[in-house]
Amino acid sequence: MLKLAANLDWLFTDLPIAARFAAAQAAGFRGVEGLFLWQHPLEHLRAAQRETSLPVVLMNAPAGNWAQGERGLAAQPDRDKEFRHSLNVARDYATALGCRRVHVMAGLRCDDLTLHAQRDLLTNRLRIACDVMADAEIDVLIEPLNSQDMPGYFIDSFPLAESIIHEVARKNIGLQFDIYHCQKIHGNVAKNIERYFTLIKHFQIASVPYRHEPGTGELNETWLFDFIRKMNYQDWIGCEYQPSTSGSDSLNWMTPYL
Repeated sequence: MLKLAANLDWLFTDLPIAARFAAAQAAGFRGVEGLFLWQHPLEHLRAAQRETSLPVVLMNAPAGNWAQGERGLAAQPDRDKEFRHSLNVARDYATALGCRRVHVMAGLRCDDLTLHAQRDLLTNRLRIACDVMADAEIDVLIEPLNSQDMPGYFIDSFPLAESIIHEVARKNIGLQFDIYHCQKIHGNVAKNIERYFTLIKHFQIASVPYRHEPGTGELNETWLFDFIRKMNYQDWIGCEYQPSTSGSDSLNWMTPYL
Protein backbone atom coordinates (compact mmCIF):
# COMPACT_ATOMS: atom_id res chain seq x y z
CA MET A 1 0.00 0.00 0.00
CA LEU A 2 1.35 3.41 -0.96
CA LYS A 3 1.57 6.14 1.65
CA LEU A 4 -0.22 9.01 -0.12
CA ALA A 5 -0.26 12.50 1.40
CA ALA A 6 -2.62 15.27 0.29
CA ASN A 7 -1.00 18.62 -0.37
CA LEU A 8 -3.36 21.01 1.43
CA ASP A 9 -2.27 24.03 -0.62
CA TRP A 10 -3.33 22.28 -3.85
CA LEU A 11 -6.24 20.07 -2.78
CA PHE A 12 -9.52 20.96 -1.04
CA THR A 13 -8.62 24.64 -1.24
CA ASP A 14 -12.26 25.75 -1.17
CA LEU A 15 -12.35 24.69 2.49
CA PRO A 16 -10.85 26.20 5.64
CA ILE A 17 -7.59 24.58 6.65
CA ALA A 18 -9.10 22.39 9.40
CA ALA A 19 -11.75 21.09 7.00
CA ARG A 20 -9.03 20.22 4.48
CA PHE A 21 -7.59 17.76 6.98
CA ALA A 22 -11.00 16.14 7.35
CA ALA A 23 -11.55 16.07 3.57
CA ALA A 24 -8.16 14.43 3.06
CA GLN A 25 -9.00 11.79 5.65
CA ALA A 26 -12.40 11.12 4.06
CA ALA A 27 -10.79 10.74 0.62
CA GLY A 28 -8.43 8.06 1.92
CA PHE A 29 -5.18 9.98 2.22
CA ARG A 30 -2.96 8.68 5.00
CA GLY A 31 -1.10 11.94 5.58
CA VAL A 32 -0.94 15.61 4.57
CA GLU A 33 1.70 18.08 3.47
CA GLY A 34 1.71 21.77 2.60
CA LEU A 35 3.65 24.70 1.22
CA PHE A 36 2.28 27.44 3.45
CA LEU A 37 1.12 25.70 6.63
CA TRP A 38 2.94 28.30 8.72
CA GLN A 39 0.43 30.91 7.46
CA HIS A 40 -2.25 29.26 9.61
CA PRO A 41 -2.49 29.49 13.41
CA LEU A 42 -0.64 26.56 14.88
CA GLU A 43 -3.45 25.75 17.27
CA HIS A 44 -5.85 25.29 14.33
CA LEU A 45 -3.46 22.88 12.64
CA ARG A 46 -2.86 20.91 15.81
CA ALA A 47 -6.59 20.64 16.51
CA ALA A 48 -7.27 19.40 12.97
CA GLN A 49 -4.44 16.92 13.28
CA ARG A 50 -5.77 15.59 16.58
CA GLU A 51 -9.27 15.18 15.13
CA THR A 52 -8.10 13.27 12.06
CA SER A 53 -4.91 11.58 13.33
CA LEU A 54 -3.28 12.49 10.00
CA PRO A 55 0.47 13.03 10.18
CA VAL A 56 1.97 16.15 8.62
CA VAL A 57 4.77 14.61 6.56
CA LEU A 58 6.26 17.62 4.76
CA MET A 59 6.11 21.39 4.97
CA ASN A 60 7.96 24.28 3.34
CA ALA A 61 9.89 26.86 5.25
CA PRO A 62 8.75 30.45 4.60
CA ALA A 63 10.07 31.44 1.17
CA GLY A 64 10.04 35.24 1.14
CA ASN A 65 7.34 37.38 -0.44
CA TRP A 66 5.57 34.82 -2.63
CA ALA A 67 3.01 37.29 -3.94
CA GLN A 68 5.82 39.48 -5.28
CA GLY A 69 7.55 36.59 -7.02
CA GLU A 70 10.06 35.44 -4.44
CA ARG A 71 10.58 31.69 -4.41
CA GLY A 72 12.87 31.07 -1.48
CA LEU A 73 15.60 32.72 0.55
CA ALA A 74 18.45 30.22 0.82
CA ALA A 75 20.38 31.51 -2.22
CA GLN A 76 19.46 35.19 -1.85
CA PRO A 77 22.14 37.68 -0.73
CA ASP A 78 21.59 40.08 2.18
CA ARG A 79 18.72 38.03 3.60
CA ASP A 80 20.51 36.29 6.47
CA LYS A 81 18.22 37.53 9.23
CA GLU A 82 15.06 36.69 7.32
CA PHE A 83 16.43 33.31 6.31
CA ARG A 84 17.25 32.36 9.89
CA HIS A 85 13.80 33.53 11.00
CA SER A 86 12.21 31.34 8.32
CA LEU A 87 14.12 28.35 9.66
CA ASN A 88 12.97 29.03 13.21
CA VAL A 89 9.34 29.33 12.12
CA ALA A 90 9.55 26.10 10.13
CA ARG A 91 11.27 24.26 12.96
CA ASP A 92 8.70 25.40 15.52
CA TYR A 93 5.75 24.41 13.33
CA ALA A 94 7.32 21.14 12.26
CA THR A 95 8.20 20.19 15.83
CA ALA A 96 4.70 20.98 17.10
CA LEU A 97 3.11 18.98 14.28
CA GLY A 98 5.52 16.05 14.40
CA CYS A 99 6.72 16.79 10.87
CA ARG A 100 10.16 15.41 10.01
CA ARG A 101 10.71 16.90 6.53
CA VAL A 102 11.12 20.62 5.69
CA HIS A 103 11.62 21.86 2.14
CA VAL A 104 13.98 24.86 2.10
CA MET A 105 13.62 26.73 -1.18
CA ALA A 106 16.66 28.31 -2.81
CA GLY A 107 14.99 31.16 -4.65
CA LEU A 108 15.77 32.67 -8.02
CA ARG A 109 19.05 33.24 -9.81
CA CYS A 110 20.53 36.58 -8.73
CA ASP A 111 22.39 38.50 -11.44
CA ASP A 112 24.28 40.51 -8.81
CA LEU A 113 26.29 37.38 -7.95
CA THR A 114 28.33 35.08 -10.11
CA LEU A 115 26.86 31.61 -10.46
CA HIS A 116 29.71 30.23 -8.35
CA ALA A 117 29.22 32.81 -5.60
CA GLN A 118 25.49 32.22 -5.41
CA ARG A 119 26.00 28.48 -5.26
CA ASP A 120 28.47 28.91 -2.38
CA LEU A 121 25.91 31.08 -0.60
CA LEU A 122 23.24 28.41 -1.07
CA THR A 123 25.50 25.63 0.14
CA ASN A 124 26.46 27.52 3.28
CA ARG A 125 22.86 28.46 4.03
CA LEU A 126 21.74 24.86 3.62
CA ARG A 127 24.40 23.78 6.10
CA ILE A 128 22.94 26.30 8.53
CA ALA A 129 19.45 24.94 7.85
CA CYS A 130 20.57 21.38 8.49
CA ASP A 131 22.24 22.38 11.75
CA VAL A 132 19.15 24.28 12.92
CA MET A 133 16.90 21.31 12.16
CA ALA A 134 19.23 18.55 13.39
CA ASP A 135 18.42 18.81 17.10
CA ALA A 136 14.72 18.43 16.26
CA GLU A 137 15.52 15.38 14.09
CA ILE A 138 14.17 17.13 10.99
CA ASP A 139 15.49 16.55 7.47
CA VAL A 140 16.09 19.47 5.11
CA LEU A 141 14.97 18.78 1.55
CA ILE A 142 15.79 20.55 -1.71
CA GLU A 143 13.81 20.16 -4.93
CA PRO A 144 14.72 20.82 -8.57
CA LEU A 145 11.98 22.86 -10.30
CA ASN A 146 11.40 23.10 -14.03
CA SER A 147 12.03 26.43 -15.74
CA GLN A 148 8.64 26.57 -17.44
CA ASP A 149 6.69 26.59 -14.18
CA MET A 150 9.37 28.32 -12.13
CA PRO A 151 11.47 30.55 -14.44
CA GLY A 152 14.86 31.44 -13.01
CA TYR A 153 14.76 29.05 -10.06
CA PHE A 154 18.32 28.36 -8.97
CA ILE A 155 18.05 24.58 -8.53
CA ASP A 156 16.81 23.75 -12.01
CA SER A 157 18.16 20.22 -12.56
CA PHE A 158 18.56 16.96 -10.69
CA PRO A 159 22.35 16.73 -11.27
CA LEU A 160 22.70 20.18 -9.70
CA ALA A 161 20.61 19.15 -6.69
CA GLU A 162 22.69 15.99 -6.30
CA SER A 163 25.92 17.98 -6.39
CA ILE A 164 24.64 20.49 -3.82
CA ILE A 165 23.53 17.72 -1.46
CA HIS A 166 27.00 16.19 -1.59
CA GLU A 167 28.63 19.60 -1.02
CA VAL A 168 26.43 20.35 1.99
CA ALA A 169 27.57 17.05 3.47
CA ARG A 170 25.06 16.81 6.28
CA LYS A 171 23.26 13.62 7.28
CA ASN A 172 19.90 15.36 7.41
CA ILE A 173 19.77 16.74 3.86
CA GLY A 174 18.01 14.96 1.03
CA LEU A 175 16.18 15.15 -2.26
CA GLN A 176 12.52 15.95 -2.78
CA PHE A 177 11.85 14.08 -6.02
CA ASP A 178 8.85 15.54 -7.82
CA ILE A 179 7.93 13.25 -10.72
CA TYR A 180 6.17 16.08 -12.53
CA HIS A 181 9.26 18.29 -12.45
CA CYS A 182 11.57 15.42 -13.38
CA GLN A 183 9.55 14.64 -16.48
CA LYS A 184 9.51 18.29 -17.57
CA ILE A 185 13.23 18.82 -16.93
CA HIS A 186 14.80 15.53 -17.98
CA GLY A 187 12.18 12.92 -18.90
CA ASN A 188 13.28 9.32 -18.32
CA VAL A 189 11.61 9.31 -14.90
CA ALA A 190 12.25 5.69 -13.91
CA LYS A 191 15.95 5.85 -14.73
CA ASN A 192 16.26 9.08 -12.77
CA ILE A 193 14.50 7.51 -9.79
CA GLU A 194 17.08 4.72 -9.92
CA ARG A 195 19.96 7.18 -10.24
CA TYR A 196 18.95 9.38 -7.30
CA PHE A 197 17.16 6.82 -5.15
CA THR A 198 19.66 6.86 -2.28
CA LEU A 199 19.15 10.62 -1.91
CA ILE A 200 15.35 10.61 -2.11
CA LYS A 201 13.52 11.33 1.15
CA HIS A 202 10.15 12.31 -0.34
CA PHE A 203 8.30 11.90 -3.63
CA GLN A 204 5.66 14.14 -5.14
CA ILE A 205 3.35 13.38 -8.05
CA ALA A 206 1.21 15.18 -10.62
CA SER A 207 0.37 14.36 -14.21
CA VAL A 208 2.26 15.93 -17.10
CA PRO A 209 1.82 18.34 -18.83
CA TYR A 210 -1.11 20.02 -17.05
CA ARG A 211 -0.33 19.12 -13.41
CA HIS A 212 -3.64 17.41 -12.78
CA GLU A 213 -4.28 14.19 -10.88
CA PRO A 214 -2.43 11.01 -11.90
CA GLY A 215 -3.89 9.27 -14.91
CA THR A 216 -4.74 12.42 -16.86
CA GLY A 217 -1.51 12.99 -18.75
CA GLU A 218 1.34 11.48 -20.68
CA LEU A 219 2.89 9.42 -17.86
CA ASN A 220 1.90 5.90 -16.83
CA GLU A 221 1.66 6.63 -13.12
CA THR A 222 0.30 3.15 -12.37
CA TRP A 223 3.53 1.67 -13.72
CA LEU A 224 5.63 4.27 -11.88
CA PHE A 225 3.88 3.60 -8.57
CA ASP A 226 4.57 -0.10 -9.00
CA PHE A 227 8.18 0.67 -9.90
CA ILE A 228 8.61 2.79 -6.76
CA ARG A 229 7.07 0.02 -4.67
CA LYS A 230 9.47 -2.51 -6.16
CA MET A 231 12.35 -0.20 -5.25
CA ASN A 232 11.22 -0.82 -1.65
CA TYR A 233 10.45 2.83 -1.02
CA GLN A 234 8.86 3.03 2.43
CA ASP A 235 8.14 6.73 2.80
CA TRP A 236 5.57 9.24 1.54
CA ILE A 237 4.33 10.33 -1.87
CA GLY A 238 2.87 13.82 -1.78
CA CYS A 239 -0.01 14.57 -4.14
CA GLU A 240 0.74 18.11 -5.30
CA TYR A 241 -1.63 18.62 -8.21
CA GLN A 242 -4.45 20.82 -9.45
CA PRO A 243 -7.63 18.70 -9.69
CA SER A 244 -8.99 18.57 -13.23
CA THR A 245 -12.58 18.79 -11.97
CA SER A 246 -14.23 20.36 -8.95
CA GLY A 247 -16.00 17.16 -7.98
CA SER A 248 -14.90 13.91 -6.40
CA ASP A 249 -14.06 12.37 -9.80
CA SER A 250 -10.56 13.82 -9.51
CA LEU A 251 -9.96 11.43 -6.59
CA ASN A 252 -10.98 8.22 -8.37
CA TRP A 253 -7.38 7.48 -9.33
CA MET A 254 -6.62 6.68 -5.67
CA THR A 255 -9.00 3.73 -5.38
CA PRO A 256 -6.45 0.97 -6.23
CA TYR A 257 -4.05 2.32 -3.62
CA LEU A 258 -6.39 2.58 -0.62
